[in-house]
Order: sequence, then C-alpha cells, then structure tokens
Amino acid sequence: MTPHDGSLQESPLPPAIDSTAGAVKPPPVPAAVDLSHHISAESRLRQQSRLKMASSYLTRDPSILSLAAGLPSPALFPIEEVTARVAMPQAEAARSGVWKGDGLQEGVTMEFLKTKRCTELGKSEYDLSRALQYEQGTGSRKLLDFLKEHTERIHHPQYSDWDCIMTGGNTHAMETVFRMLINPGDYVLLEEFAFPETVDSLRPLRPRLIGIDVDEEGMRVDLLADILDNWDEEARGGKRPHLMYMVPTGQNPTGATIGTERRKKIYALACKYDLVIIEDDPYYFLQMPAYVRHGTSPSDGTVPVPKTNAEFVASLVPSMLSLDSEGRVLRLDSFSKVIAPGTRCGWITGAAVFVERVLRHNEVGLQFPSGISMAVLHGLLVEAWGQDMYVNWLVNLRAEYTVRRDVILKAMDEYLPSGIASWTPPAAGMFVWIELSYEKHPRHGHLSKEEIEMELFEAGIAKKVLIMPGSWFKAEPEKLSRAIFFRATFAAVPPEQVRAAIRQFGEVVRSTYGVE
Repeated sequence: MTPHDGSLQESPLPPAIDSTAGAVKPPPVPAAVDLSHHISAESRLRQQSRLKMASSYLTRDPSILSLAAGLPSPALFPIEEVTARVAMPQAEAARSGVWKGDGLQEGVTMEFLKTKRCTELGKSEYDLSRALQYEQGTGSRKLLDFLKEHTERIHHPQYSDWDCIMTGGNTHAMETVFRMLINPGDYVLLEEFAFPETVDSLRPLRPRLIGIDVDEEGMRVDLLADILDNWDEEARGGKRPHLMYMVPTGQNPTGATIGTERRKKIYALACKYDLVIIEDDPYYFLQMPAYVRHGTSPSDGTVPVPKTNAEFVASLVPSMLSLDSEGRVLRLDSFSKVIAPGTRCGWITGAAVFVERVLRHNEVGLQFPSGISMAVLHGLLVEAWGQDMYVNWLVNLRAEYTVRRDVILKAMDEYLPSGIASWTPPAAGMFVWIELSYEKHPRHGHLSKEEIEMELFEAGIAKKVLIMPGSWFKAEPEKLSRAIFFRATFAAVPPEQVRAAIRQFGEVVRSTYGVE
C-alpha cells in the first residue's frame, strides 16, 4: 500500500464488477485491456459501501429477516400512485419516407399506473414501493436492463466486460468521471471551445487544459497528433496527457460532427498513446440529413426520414464506443435531449473497472437518480414503448429538429451579410456556429476580436436579441481568439421567433460593420 498525504493510505482497487457472471459460454470477444492505472488518487481511496454490501445478503437469500438497513417504511410514503399518459410514436410500418409533422399516432396515447403494490399484483415489474425507497448506486436494475439492451443494439461494444451505470444526467456524469481520472497537474485534451460547465467542472481539479483547434468537422486530428507525437515533458512540465474529453456529435457550441474516418484516427491515437476518451454524446440521435440551400424550400415542413429503424441506425455515424476494442472509451448518455432535461437521468457505458469506480462515487454522492424519474422512465420506455418504439420516437425527434434547423439556416441565408458572416450547416445537435470576419470590421487592428464580440453582443441586447459570444466557450480562456464567433440555438424557439431573432442580429452585424 502506498502512503497518501501522510495519514490515509491508498488501497488496491477491488475486483471489477463482473457483467458476465453466471454465463455458461465464454465471452465471444476479448475483455478490455487493464486501464486501471488511469484512475486518480482520490478515486482509489473510495471503498465499497458496507451498508450497500450488506444488502447483497438479502439478494442471495430473500428469506433472511433483516433488521440491518435504515429504510423508512413504504407504507408511510404519502405518494400512493403515479399515473402518466404518454404519446405513441408513429409505427415503423407507417413511414412513407417523407416526414410532414406526422411522427405521432394522431390521438393515440398510452396510460400507465405506478402504485406501491403494482408488482405484487402482477401489473408492473417496478412499483412505487421500490422506486421511492433507497436504491443501489447503479440505479434501478429494471431500467438499467433496458439501457444495456439499447446500448448493445445501437453501439455493439467490442469487448466483453463492458457495463452501464445510471447517472444524474451528463453534467453529473462528466464531473464524476473527471474526479475519477484526473490528478492535480494532469494535462487534459478537449476541443478548443467547450460547454462552460465543462471547464467549470475541471477547474477545481487543477488540471492543465489543452484546447485542440476545430474545423467544420470538429477536433482536428492533425493537430492532436502533432501534440501527442512531439510532447516534451521537460518543456511542458508534465507527462503526456492520458485523458481526452470530447463531444463528437453536434458539439456544443460549434455544432460540428466528427466523421467516421476522423473518429477512427482519433481512436488510433488514443490506443497509441494510452489515452482514455470521455465521449459526451447527448446529441447522438439528433443527426440530420444534409441541408439543401436551393430547390424546394428546406423549411416547408417536409424532410426525408428513414423507412425502417435499421436504416435509421445505419445512418448514424459510429460512436467512439462502437470503435472501442480496448475499453478506453467512457460514453456518457442522457435523456435530457431526447426525453426531458428534468428527468435528471442518464447512464455511463464503459469498461467494468471504470464502472465499478463510478459506483463507488455514486454511493457517497448522487446515491442514485430520482426514484420518481426512474419509475416514469421505466413506464415510458419498458411498459409503453419498448426498444423498437423508442427508436421510432428518436426518428420522429430527429425529423422535428431537422425542420427547426432548416428554418434558422434559411433565415441566416436571407438576413446575414455574405462575405462577413459564414457558417457550416450542422449535421447534428441544436447549435449553429457563426463566424464573422475580423478583417472586414472597420476598427480591426484597433479592437481585439473579443472586444468586437462584446460590441456585437451588447448591440444585440439593445436590439432585443440574445446570442452567445464564442469567446465565452474557450477551453483556454487566456488564449487569444483566432476569429469572431457566435453560437445560435434553434431547438426551443418557435420558427417565427427564430426568423425575427436572426433578422435582428443581421441588422446588428450590418450596422456594426457599416454595410448596407
């Protein structure tokens, strides 16, 4: 055992969760390589909860009379039942290949009831007596089984000892895996622009961040390779990075989606240089058909949709998880963008050795996601929809957001001055990344890019339009901006308001740049 801070001692990692326990036949693919050396000193100190461990005896022998657990009585929970009515997506067989806002079965809903005794009465496998009680740190096993099957169907992990564990959404998951993998002073790789809460989550852990420049396809693999190939420990004052965080699909804020070949090259570099990749991918199912600028109006409410679920899944760019044969990708999934943010539920998929550490973090932090949320999600996904109907919902959702994307892009074509404003139509997600020419600004050379951004931002506020300056998303805030950027989102705003906002922002840009 290695001394740690003079008083505590690091303990060896306990055995990883065995996701294949009880299997008769050998695993069809190899196990993950041993990457436990990436686990931080803080995470290594976390021990298995003795109280949670005691509950395992009841699982082995339900006849045991337990006076051990400090559980309140379900009979005294004041919530007697929860009823939910959910929309039913259009059946796969009903798709014509063109979506016209008809992704739901008109007037068709399904109602499910959760009570304290619905399992006892044979009406549900997950009732309120369980949902409202203390759960294991993995989250509800009944819901987790659905998520593992979904992950297998979509991503087909290429090693045997992968597992899933539930989280309180991707922000919670991100903060947990950062603490699990980062020691103070470590270098961490990420895109040059990142969700501000990502940087805020990293800051207390005191890593050193390296933002890799992005282009229209996301993180530039040539620059990533150059940094890793030519790392100088003496000049950098530290070891080569062992962790990379990325949002590969519909990246926030740039909207960029990394293509298959670039993903493969990034993964090859991860294997070569022993990197762990955190794949934060809440927009994965919002991958969209290409935007068409000419011909039929792209905002007339019709978009192409795949006729079958298999066609839809095949159209998706492979996830980093699906390329991973060594267990070095930790994938973060969330219901926030595909069901509702307020559920505060998501899940992590990765090698069992990492999932076991997340469980140790959950036991003294999150504990488990909200029982009410898990009960409702179980009713929705398991009892009302099932795996195939859930994919039907995702097909419908992608079509809805495609129409909204096309509305904002058409408005930008119409209202933003060409030659000054440029952008790449996003292939996924909820954001458009707008670049404005620095050289064409009348006071370039006298004002910095950040000063011009703020000038435009404040002029936009005066015009009653709020659009986010790109410099607010810099992974390395002290680094000078290489261009003027703004992030616009099209997800929640009605089409007429999107057009009005872009028109007003266009007026701000024209006025600031002094063009007609």
